[in-house]
Amino acid sequence: MTRLPWGPAMGGMRAGLARLLAAVLLLLAVPAGAGAQGYGPFGVPHASYTADATLQLGRRSYDMRVIGSGALERREMVNQGIRRIVLIDQRARRATLLMPDQRVAMDADISLVPGVGELLELRWKAQPLAVESVAGVRARKHRVDGTNGRGDRITGMAWVTGDNIMVRADLEVRRQGKVTRVKQELRNLRVGAVDRALLTVPAGFRRMPLPMNLFNRQRG
Repeated sequence: MTRLPWGPAMGGMRAGLARLLAAVLLLLAVPAGAGAQGYGPFGVPHASYTADATLQLGRRSYDMRVIGSGALERREMVNQGIRRIVLIDQRARRATLLMPDQRVAMDADISLVPGVGELLELRWKAQPLAVESVAGVRARKHRVDGTNGRGDRITGMAWVTGDNIMVRADLEVRRQGKVTRVKQELRNLRVGAVDRALLTVPAGFRRMPLPMNLFNRQRG
């Protein structure tokens, strides 16, 4: 039996962590983060980059540092006073939560995460609109609409640069009769080479599966 790196008294922290992971993983269902799996109209970024980001899920907001290269992405933030790092491998459909203080890496199959995996099946349409400036970066605005056979739907706007980097998204996620607003904006975008080691699990970290029951109260 896998022993989790938290005790029974940390229920509030676990709930906060689940909300944070749900926000990050929901963003994978939006178009610019989806092309590696053959869904979404834009595809993965053509260039490596770093940026600061604000991600909003409903009424909650998270500030983070983003590093991206192709289908790989790293998001680093402080959640409830604790440094957290999420690594995303879109080709493998894997998200890995790094807990540096415990030197633990917890892996999740994105397709199995409740409320997120179902959205990977969306079929997308995108209508290009005007080119606008987002935090000083030129990006084309698109009206996007994604649906699947389950009745789930994501609609809204996405702003994408010439390098396929989504610098802003403002979307509504409709699932099981509920609507969730998901927004993100990048700032201080720098396009160029990144340290690929930052996109992989460091040597010496103990790996274990991320328990799906972490998300049970975060569904919808």
